[in-house]
Amino acid sequence: RHMVAKRKNGYPIKIERSYYCNLTRVVRSWQKIANQSLDQLKPYVTGGTKILQDADNSNYPNWIHYVQQVLDLFSVNVQTAQTDQQIQSIATRFVYAVNSFSTSKLNSRSGAIKIKAGAITLNPLENNSKLEEYTQGKIAENADLIKTMRSRYIDQLKGDVYRSINSGGGVSELAHAITDRTGMTLRHADLIATDQTGKILAQIDSYRNQANGSTRYIWRSMEDSRVRPKHRELDGKEFRYDDPNGGDGGLLPGEPIRCRCYADPIN
Repeated sequence: RHMVAKRKNGYPIKIERSYYCNLTRVVRSWQKIANQSLDQLKPYVTGGTKILQDADNSNYPNWIHYVQQVLDLFSVNVQTAQTDQQIQSIATRFVYAVNSFSTSKLNSRSGAIKIKAGAITLNPLENNSKLEEYTQGKIAENADLIKTMRSRYIDQLKGDVYRSINSGGGVSELAHAITDRTGMTLRHADLIATDQTGKILAQIDSYRNQANGSTRYIWRSMEDSRVRPKHRELDGKEFRYDDPNGGDGGLLPGEPIRCRCYADPIN
């Protein structure tokens, strides 16, 4: 009979949610800057009055130039709200926490001392060049995902503001535009947190489990309402790591977009 690890949650939901909370704080800082910019635009849009009507107002002869200046300043302030080092730190802590979680699972199966996820302050991969290279790549990828999300927030919100202005929207419409765009960005942040957690865990677990002698695994789902029907069908089934058609079309648990499943290795 095969020795299978005791069934337990092998997906780091707390790490995923912690990453999302960090991303949320970043996005909310951008929203604060956007709202401050809206305050600067209020002289031109009050109570739904069409901003285009102010073009002939002698008090605001250069309103187009002024709006452009406000939005340019908004762009600069959002771009500098977090330094590259701060973004790198968020990504680094996240990736290392997922790695530590993977390490703790392997050590638990091996009967070694458990390593508490997130408790390691030094680089936990310094003695494995392959994992170190992979992890550094994922850190760079996640930092880039945050920066790309920031650029999209800037560009898309500026477009929202111009569309609102050109359609005669007032202060409330601009406020709604900021709220809606921030909400969409937060949903994107949630996607990043879930998708990256699953993918990183899947690939690190796969490397470690195979290095530890496992050739097969059992697909495990989170067994909740969010599990997609196909993955409910895969739950509990056995696959080989080297099967190009195994799992979900050759993908390991956690690798499909936004997948929270995980591999339970067979020793």
